[in-house]
Amino acid sequence: MAVPLREPPFADRDELVLAVLNRCHDELMRAMADAEASGSDPVDRLRARTLVLGAWAHRHPGLYKVLHESTLNQRTDMAFKQQLADGTVAAVQRCMDAGSVPVDDAAAVALDLRAAVHGAVSMRLNQPDQPWPPLPDQVERFLVELVGVRQPT
Repeated sequence: MAVPLREPPFADRDELVLAVLNRCHDELMRAMADAEASGSDPVDRLRARTLVLGAWAHRHPGLYKVLHESTLNQRTDMAFKQQLADGTVAAVQRCMDAGSVPVDDAAAVALDLRAAVHGAVSMRLNQPDQPWPPLPDQVERFLVELVGVRQPT
C-alpha cells in the first residue's frame, strides 16, 4: 500500500529558517522578560534586559548571526524583530518616566543603544580573539553615555 504524499510543512528553506528563528526569538523574549521581572528599578530592568541579549548571543552565536547579520535578515520581514525593538523603546521610556534618565526621544535613544549593543555583541562573535572588555562594563558605558544613566557617586 502506497503512503500518500503530504505537503511539506514549509514552502522553502527560508520559511523553515524563519520558523526556527521565531521560536528562538520567543525564548529570547521570555529570558528578557524574566530578567526584567527580577528588578524593580527601571534602569536595573533595562540593564538586565540588555545583558540577557549579550548572554543569549554568546550561547547561540549562529542563531544570533542569522537573526541579525544574514542575507535572510535582509530579504524577509521578521516581524518579531520589531517586538525586540519596541521592548527596548518601552524600557527606555520607563527610565525616562521614572526620572532616572533625561527625557528625550525614547525611540531614538533606544535605537542608539540597540546599535551599540548589537555592534559590541557582533564584534565579539566575529572577532573572538580580541581583548574585549567585559560586556557588562561596556553596556554600563552605553547606558551612561547613550541613555543618560547617572554614574554612581
